[in-house]
Amino acid sequence: MKRALLALVLLCLAAPARAWDDFGHMQVAAVAWAKLTPAAKARFATLLERNPSYPNWIVGAKKEDRTRVAFLRASTWPDAIRSDSHYDDDSQDSQTAAQNVGYADFFRHKYWHFVDQPFSPDNTPTVPAPAPNAASQIALFRAALGSHDASDEVRSYDLVWLLHLVGDVHQPLHCVSRYDQADPKGDRGGNTVRIEGNDAPVPCDDPRFCPYGPPGNLHAFWDDLLGSSYSIAAATAAAAALPQPSARLAAIADENVWIQESFDLAQSSVYVTPIGVGRGPFQLGGTSYQRKAIALAKTRVALAGARLANLLNAAVAKEASKH
Repeated sequence: MKRALLALVLLCLAAPARAWDDFGHMQVAAVAWAKLTPAAKARFATLLERNPSYPNWIVGAKKEDRTRVAFLRASTWPDAIRSDSHYDDDSQDSQTAAQNVGYADFFRHKYWHFVDQPFSPDNTPTVPAPAPNAASQIALFRAALGSHDASDEVRSYDLVWLLHLVGDVHQPLHCVSRYDQADPKGDRGGNTVRIEGNDAPVPCDDPRFCPYGPPGNLHAFWDDLLGSSYSIAAATAAAAALPQPSARLAAIADENVWIQESFDLAQSSVYVTPIGVGRGPFQLGGTSYQRKAIALAKTRVALAGARLANLLNAAVAKEASKH
């Protein structure tokens, strides 16, 4: 029994990082939903129904609220397929790595979630971020969603990935890999950097992650800053309490600018004291690091939601103008 429990704990600790966790991604979607046009909401009601998980997303939802609930849940789908046995891992250099074929695609495409832009604090040689990645796929999916050539199944697939990836690239550690003597091949967005002494995220009612204590690496720490929960009501309330993003920044539509912002923030606000060079472990207890990180995370999630809404509204308007 003890061995089985230990195996379960180790499995959970080794689980792939999930940017902003489900709770953060649903907040991004909640912010975006509140800013969508009626035309966009109506279009997405049809598209979301095509996702194979749609029946599960709307369990318990009132009929008039099903599209909103599905929209928020859909933002977590690209992470959910990581543990779905119907999907397989694939290589970033495979012929199918950048394909856009809709739900006929049963690859997880884990490399779509990030852009490993390199930097080094100690002059360790770096390697450019490989493609395809989050930047290339956001551009591809945005274009297809607003085109007149793509099928509704492809549009549905692209919509769900956009709901997720726009959130991903606003998490600083999804846009960087630090190279140093301890990690000459890059730390994969802080995944190899160990931390100790941090508090568990609040809220924390997701049984898949919360029973095992605070995150033990820097990437997971940033993913979980806003909490680990799958509650629609909690995500909606948390999104309503986020700071209002600058209208000027929200109007920036270039995903490469979003990624550059995150890359710059990683260097100015993530890899800073008490996070030093190397793999750690670095002690966060008794420092203001976590408090400042939470404030930054809330700002980034609010901005991601506003930009996502602008992207989606523009795509729907573009598609409609061609009919």
